[in-house]
Amino acid sequence: MATHLLIDGYNFLKRTGLAALFDSSDLESGRRAVLDALAAYKKERATGITVVFDATRGISLLRQKERYRGIEIIYSKQGETADQVIVETIRARRAGLLVVTSDRAIIDEAKRHGVPFITPSRLEEALGGAVPEEEDVGRGERKGNPRRAPKAVRRARKTIRKL
Repeated sequence: MATHLLIDGYNFLKRTGLAALFDSSDLESGRRAVLDALAAYKKERATGITVVFDATRGISLLRQKERYRGIEIIYSKQGETADQVIVETIRARRAGLLVVTSDRAIIDEAKRHGVPFITPSRLEEALGGAVPEEEDVGRGERKGNPRRAPKAVRRARKTIRKL
């Protein structure tokens, strides 16, 4: 099963080295830089990519979807945040999904549904060619071999290694 990256667009832009390159008032250039970097990554890897951007101040009553060089872009509708769109996607589609965000609420939702996640800095490392390390998924009380990670953690690590 192919990995599908679900990226919190502005969160990724603000938390990576791309933030220093663009003025906060020039969001369009920042978005294009992010999308160009992701398109180059998509070209060398067999992975689907969806980037979700906030459009809460927009006048659209419906979500806007477009494609840019093979990447699906979703703009939230008026009064809706990108976080809400991402949480809805996590709840609807779990298999093969890898969430990229540093937003605690989204990470908690991903954990609840067993969806692996990485931070924007880890994806930035992968875009640069580095192999990302897996996030600390945490361990609770459990039975079995104490040296073997739980199945959900092993699945998450396998998905992240595919990056």
